[in-house]
Amino acid sequence: MTSDGVYKKKKKKKNHYLNCNTVCKSVQILSFVSAVSSSERTTMILVTVLLAVAVQLANADQQQQVALSTASASFSQNLYQQVALDKPNVIYSPYSIHSALTMTSLGAKGDTASEMSTTLGITALGDSVHLTYKELIQQMNSVTEVQLHTGNAIFVNPYYHINPKFIEDTTNDYSARTANIDLAADGGPEKPINDYIAAQTEDMIKGVLQPGSIDGSTLMILVNTIFFNGTWEETFATYQTRSQSFNQLGGAVKQVDMMHDDRTIKIKRDDSNGVDVAELPFKGGRFSLYIALPQKVDGITDLEKLLAQPNKVNDLFTGLNYVRVQLAIPKFKTETKLTLNKPLKDMGMVKAFSPMAADFTGIVQSSQLYISDVLHKAVIEVQETGTVAAAATVIGISFSAVLLPPSDTFIADHPFVYFLRDNQTGQILFQGKFSG
Repeated sequence: MTSDGVYKKKKKKKNHYLNCNTVCKSVQILSFVSAVSSSERTTMILVTVLLAVAVQLANADQQQQVALSTASASFSQNLYQQVALDKPNVIYSPYSIHSALTMTSLGAKGDTASEMSTTLGITALGDSVHLTYKELIQQMNSVTEVQLHTGNAIFVNPYYHINPKFIEDTTNDYSARTANIDLAADGGPEKPINDYIAAQTEDMIKGVLQPGSIDGSTLMILVNTIFFNGTWEETFATYQTRSQSFNQLGGAVKQVDMMHDDRTIKIKRDDSNGVDVAELPFKGGRFSLYIALPQKVDGITDLEKLLAQPNKVNDLFTGLNYVRVQLAIPKFKTETKLTLNKPLKDMGMVKAFSPMAADFTGIVQSSQLYISDVLHKAVIEVQETGTVAAAATVIGISFSAVLLPPSDTFIADHPFVYFLRDNQTGQILFQGKFSG
């Protein structure tokens, strides 16, 4: 990135890739074959076979990534119907929410695990979903065309023992860092977690956990963060940004700042569904902002109904063609904070939130745990130079045990006698008196 904040243009990279493990194993086998084979022809045949196997494995990995993105997209549209229909402006990260819940599902068992898998749409992926997320996280954190990084963290109550397998799996598959909740932190135990989230999102996401969110029943807090900062492939000239009327539902008109330009971009006119789609790519071409604009001024409700239909969302991103257009889009910033307990229950993830029915014995074997909160906060800012967006998802895991108030008192505020006794043998090892 140059000193003025603009990313240098690089050649577009294809999204096709070979899984690192696949390539590494193939290279190791190839080295061995080359060393032991005396026949050059045999070596060439084996090389061809190994490369074919590597390509097949890479294609399988791509299929897994497509299956995961399809599941996440479907989950996102179901969630949209729960959280966005009654809001004029909303922003959330399907990736952040979906990946955080999938990571949490590593500790779920029985019906709890089944409900989570069904709601997340990952049943068909099975256990391979975690490896697929591992590869996706590695890919995202190695991108250079835009600034993009994602991370996971687990903050654990130091007074409880967590199943080592859960920590091992979340570390291996989700690169999750693990730290203790600082119960004695200045400003409360929530502050260090909020500080971590702010640092991971360039201070765009602050104060997700309110004071008092963590108490003695809190076992752990699982956190996912994502930060994106991309420069447009073609930036907008600031001098062309001007106030313009924006038609709202119900006939109201609002003045907003609109960015203008004449340029060639990919668009499509989907008359059958009453929507126009435009693609605004960021430098490098791997990431784009798609705008789905209803053809009718009051057509947003019909578009939302369309998105509620299975697999319809992916149709928006196909069939676009380059057209020279007069372009105008709002310059805006949106921030949203969501509590997702009820939306997720309404989507079918019920037992995970039930103190009596949840099964997270993959996290702690002997105790009844449940998801106490799923909190999400996201921010996006679209401006002339590009787009900045950040999000965080916080999942609280708590004990279901209810602490009853004391029914009696024992206050040793006057002289007493005491004994140190071996209960197995009955021997009194020490006896004494304390008089203050």
